[in-house]
Order: sequence, then structure tokens, then C-alpha cells
Amino acid sequence: MHTPDPRIETLLKDLSRADLEAIALGDFAPLEARGLPAPDYVDSGTGLRGVDGATAFPCGTALAASFDADLAERYGQAVGVEARRAGFPVVLGPTVDLARDPVGGRVGEAFGEDPFLSGLIGAAHVVGLQSAHIVAQVKHYVAYNGEARRTGFGREPERGDSMDVIVDDATLHDVYLRPFEAAVRAGALSMMGSYNRVGGAYVCEDADLLDIPRRLWGWEGFYCPDFIFAVRDPARALAAGLDLGALGGAGGRTADLVAEAPEETLRDLTRHLLHALIASGLVDDPLPEPGPPSSADHLALAREVAVAGSVLLRNDGVLPLGPTLRRVALIGPAAGDALYVGGGAASVTLTTERVVAPVDALTARLDAEVVTAQGSLGDAALPVVPASAWQLPDGSGPGVLVEFADGDTVEDEVLERIDHQLPPGATRWPRRWRARLLPSVDGEHRISLAFGGHARLRVGDEVVIDACREAERFIHGPLYPAQAVVRLTAGVPVDVEIDYDNGPAIEIPPMGITPTLRLGWQPPDGLIDEAVALAAGSDVAVVVVNAAAGEGMDRDGLALPGDQDRLVARVAAANPRTVVVVNAPGAVLMPWADDVAAIVQVWYPGEQFGPALADILSGDREPGGRLPLTIPRTRDQLPGARPTGEGVPTVLDYRRDGGIGYRSPAVLAEGAAFPFGFGLGYSRTEATASARADGDSLTVTVTATNLGDRPTCHVTQVYVSAEGSGPRELAGIVRIPLGPGATAAGSVTIDPPLRWDAAAGRRLPLAGAHTVAVAQHSADPGTVFTFDGRRREPSAAPVH
Repeated sequence: MHTPDPRIETLLKDLSRADLEAIALGDFAPLEARGLPAPDYVDSGTGLRGVDGATAFPCGTALAASFDADLAERYGQAVGVEARRAGFPVVLGPTVDLARDPVGGRVGEAFGEDPFLSGLIGAAHVVGLQSAHIVAQVKHYVAYNGEARRTGFGREPERGDSMDVIVDDATLHDVYLRPFEAAVRAGALSMMGSYNRVGGAYVCEDADLLDIPRRLWGWEGFYCPDFIFAVRDPARALAAGLDLGALGGAGGRTADLVAEAPEETLRDLTRHLLHALIASGLVDDPLPEPGPPSSADHLALAREVAVAGSVLLRNDGVLPLGPTLRRVALIGPAAGDALYVGGGAASVTLTTERVVAPVDALTARLDAEVVTAQGSLGDAALPVVPASAWQLPDGSGPGVLVEFADGDTVEDEVLERIDHQLPPGATRWPRRWRARLLPSVDGEHRISLAFGGHARLRVGDEVVIDACREAERFIHGPLYPAQAVVRLTAGVPVDVEIDYDNGPAIEIPPMGITPTLRLGWQPPDGLIDEAVALAAGSDVAVVVVNAAAGEGMDRDGLALPGDQDRLVARVAAANPRTVVVVNAPGAVLMPWADDVAAIVQVWYPGEQFGPALADILSGDREPGGRLPLTIPRTRDQLPGARPTGEGVPTVLDYRRDGGIGYRSPAVLAEGAAFPFGFGLGYSRTEATASARADGDSLTVTVTATNLGDRPTCHVTQVYVSAEGSGPRELAGIVRIPLGPGATAAGSVTIDPPLRWDAAAGRRLPLAGAHTVAVAQHSADPGTVFTFDGRRREPSAAPVH
């Protein structure tokens, strides 16, 4: 039984009603006067956002792909140490939302699609982070799995409701709450309430939802809402148990509201905050004076995680690159245009002095000559279409005709080009853009639309872009352009029309965020032809492809944006020894997968992208990752819909999913392109498994042998299912590091799976027989054992 720190009640007795009201309104002077720190915060997804000199670590999917809780704890500790050095007592992270919808913009921040893996990595991250004597604020509680309508649609302050998630109790508890429970049981001292609604009620205003961690898990920490839009009714939120209106402000709470609140409500929220500040160690170990956050050991850790989380999806023997190579062609965005971090809260400010780009690292490491070609600009905003390419819709002169609306007033204005930013607080909205585009060359033109809001672009009679973004860039990180490729004929004008509405656009002028609309293009050029010629004359071609994502947007699909698939296909046709490096936050479709020699998924690898990639391709280190999410054959295999245009859903019904990730019905029936848990190494291993029943549990022992002449790590996954309880699910991981030719063993204990019991009001172990599969990935039948609480020894039926 947890014994509360006696200092909490002592402090509460010393705080007056006025002090309690001040704290509830985000004024922490009464705490600071008594020697406690104000809970100032810093965003963290891949390191500290907005802090000069902070280490840009690999993203959450990269960390999860390591399948290594010890590494996750070291990662969390490094982030915590940097927060302490920078003077912040509260870190907004880690993110443990599940990758339900593979196009979700924040998939890269979190730890994949599986509740067990996300909970394992998230809990370890929390332990490491709070070991630095600061507070981890785990996010985003709960059922927040996409950006579309996360804050609603429409202009402020009349912005419409956010997405509403419909989910049954069993799915909520057995899937979406599990990573939060793991983080709480690991000691997480704070949680951030999410923007969305669940069953019609805003999470931050729902007493039943906010009570679950306290009632079922014994949690004593404090809640805060996400930024600005998470609370629509401050009175309801306060009564529901939302402890603070926000960090850094009152969050919409008023003095009158707090003055009318019962004193016990104010004491409870202050008690939760005091518990976090004291239990974290912030009182006994006060923050030092702020200083430089990063250090050499953190850069080394960032490089280690980038390697450990990179997943080798295919390899016909071309990797690692041998010493006899004479010439390596490096193609694609592999310099400053590589994607090191995602956007928004998970971004880290990068400088050219800190970042070693892949091109520089490979040139320095490889004995072969490294020659480069751009090939593709990747997922980038293209140069704005010049004024000389536009005519008015009737051909009467140059320019673009724009229909502006301001309330009931509508008027036309002619602008030179489609490159517009609304001033802060503007009410005059450019809702329709019309013009004729005059191409000067024949062929396929890349089009990009960088914007905040909802935009539908027609070229001729075809809608080529229909997408939503909260902003063209969310604070820091990459731009979020929507992309298309259209075929145009020189000298033949084509009608262009953009319908543009506020949609999800947000305005935060202090952060430089106001709605924009910029149409860019890349007329036909010789970039791909040059890359193909270079590849044909090289021993190996390495092609880097990417996809931008982050807070405030969902990807428009799983295909690589722009002309990148065409680039890979043509390079692979010219050189069968083509290695593709996928620099993306999650799954992408790979129509060329069978035609290339190797594929390495590196996610967003942080500032050590270049050195880590050089380690992997040269063979200095083995890519150690396993997929923390499914790479499907088609977008339709996984839940979620393309939420754009009139089809942006207000209601998301999770009951129709049938399972997410590797447990989704389509993946189970059809198989994935690359299954959850899959990953290759540079050294082949073999393993055997045995099992021993111990009461209601089963201890699985794996003995693995390294058949190669280089170090490796054998990663076994243990899946469990019970008759009638649905598909099997991950329940354990055994990591066995192996030197050349070495044999070693590792064990894990598997308990009966828990399921939500409505009558009991909690998750209980399932009774009866349970099947355990000791496998290499989710689609591997593995070696199967069965056990239950009534048997002293398991029955074993090996399956290969």
C-alpha cells in the first residue's frame, strides 16, 4: 500500500482558500513561496522542443522498433536529464497513443500499434525520464489516434466540435487504455487530457474517464488538458476532475468559477500537483541553473537508438556494403533536405552545425567513391508557381481571381500568384481561387499545395488534391505540403480552381501560425534521368525517399508523395543492386519492393541520421529493429478513412474496426506487405523454445545460436490467445544478444490474457486454455504451447 508523503498534508493545511484558488487558476506563487517549483513545462517527442542545443533523438517509432525496454529507459533518462539541465520540471511526454490509423500525423511520435509494446516502451521511458527527478506528463489520454478534426472545424471562437470517438468499454480498456495503465504503474506523475470526445463528451470534461486511472490503477498524479481546444466548458472540466486548466495559464478558467468551486475540489487538485512535485524528487533535488542540455553521451545514444530502431525489411546480400565497391550512387533527399524529426510538439530545433547529413557521413565512411544525384525533391513544398504562368479565368489578362468573403460580404480581387498568408485575426477569407495555368513544357508536373485549412484543388476537370492541415508547418519541423502529379501540354492553358475554407486551420500568432495557401510546382526536368544514368554507372545505388508528417495533419495516403515511386522503379531497373532507405514516420506503400535489393526503414532518425546510416550500410553496426507497426499491402487493410473534404468525419466508430494493426481482419485474411514484428539482421540465427507451467503462468525459454561471424541480437516475440477471445496478441519479448558463433538463452513469463469484465468493472484473467506462440513476427506460426491454471505441465505442439 502506498504511503503518502506527510509533507503533502502539511502543505495543504498551510494553504489558504485564496492560495488554493490561485493554484487552480495556474498561479503557482503560493507553492514557490513554500519552496516548491512552478510546474513549467517543455514539449518532448524526440527531444526538447524550442530549446537551443537540445539533442534531436530518433522518433517514437524508431525507439519502439528497438523492442528494447532497457534502451527506452536510457532514452527517457537522457531526455529527463536534458530537461533538468534546461530548467524544466515537467516534460510533456512520452506519447503512448496507438497507431490505429496508419496515416495519422503523429504516428511517428508514439510507440506503434500494439498495446503491449507501447506500454512496455512507454513505461520504460517514464522510468528513465523521472529518474532525472522531473515529472513525465504522458499523453494523450485517451483514444486520440488522428489529427483530422482533433480540434474541430471552423473559425474561432465558433469552432465546431472535435472528433467524437465511439468505442465500447471492452475495446477502450483492452486496447487504448493499456499503454496509459503501464505508464501509470511505472510511476507516471501526470497525464495530458486529449482534444477529442469519447461517446459525445470531451475527455477533459468526462468525470468517468478521468476517474478510471484513480479508481482502477490507484493513480495520484495530476491532469492537464492539451492546448487551447481540449476544454470547451471549464466548469464541467473542473467538476470532472481536471486538475489544472492548463500549464502556463488558467486555460479558460475564471476567478468566479474557481471561487464557486467546493474547497474539497480545490484541495484534491492541489494534492495531486503536490504529490507529483514531491514524488518526482523536485523538492529534495531542486533544478540547477539552466545550462547547455546536450552532451557527447547523448549524441552517442541518439546514434545508438537510430541504428537499433532501423528495420532491415529486405536484403538479397547487397548489405552490408563490401570493401570492394568502387562507386556508390546516393540519390534523393540525403542532405539538408532529409527528414530528421517530425513536426509540432515532437520537433527539435536543428542547426546545420549539429547535423551530419547522410551524404556527408557516407562519403566520410565508405572507401568507395560516393556520387550524388537529386533524383527527387522528396516530400517538399515546391517553388511557388510564378506570376508569368497565370492568366485570369476569362483570359483577359495576367493574375489569379480570388473570391474573398467577410461575413456576408463577398468581393473579388486579382492577385499575381497563389502565395497568400492571412494576417493575425483576419476575418476576410480567400475562399475561391480561379485562373488559367500556362505550362511552357510538355509532361508530368509535380504540384504542391502548402496551406493551413481545407483545400480542394481542381486541374481541368479532375480534383487532384483534397486535403486538410492545421498549418503549413506546425511550429517547427518539416512543411506539410499536399502533393499531386499532373500531365500538362506546353502552350495549352488549363483551368485551375481551389476551393478553400478554414476547416481545421488554427491561428497562434505568437508561434507564427496563421492560415496560408501557396501553390508550388516542379515542371518536367532531368532529375530522374540524371539519377538513373548515375545509378547505371555505379556498383550500388542508394535511394533515400521520404514522407513528411507531424502534429496538425494526417497524411493524405500511404503512397510516397510526388514522383518518388517512379524514381525508385526507374533506378532499380537500371541497377538491380538498389538499396532504398525509407525516411518516413510509419508505413508507406512499396510497389517496387520486389524489384530492389534491400530496404531499410529508418523512420525519423534524429540528428544522427547520417552517422547511423553510415554505420548500417557499411556494416559497422547491424540494423536491430523490428516493425512496431504493420506495413499493409493496401491502405484499405487497416482502419481509418481518408478524412478530407466533405467526408471529414465528426464521428469515428472504433467498434467497426474489428482490430487494429496486425489484428485487423483484412491483415489476418490477406497478409501484410511486411508484418508487425518483422525485421532482418546481417547474421542468421536459429532458436529453440521450451516452456514450463508455473501455476497460472507459463515460463518460455528461448535458446538461440548465432550462425554467423558477426555480433547480432536474436529477438523472439511471444504471442498469446485464448479460445474465443479473438486473434493472438503480443505478450512478451525475449532479446538475446549473441557474439559470433555464440549460443545463449533468455526467458519470459506469460500470464493469462486479461479482458474487460463488465460485471466486475475491471480487466480479469481469462479462464480456460491459452495458446502461446513463440515466433519471429506476428505472421510467423512459430512454436506453439498451450497452458491453463489446471495443468502442471503445458502440452507442446511445435509448428514451423
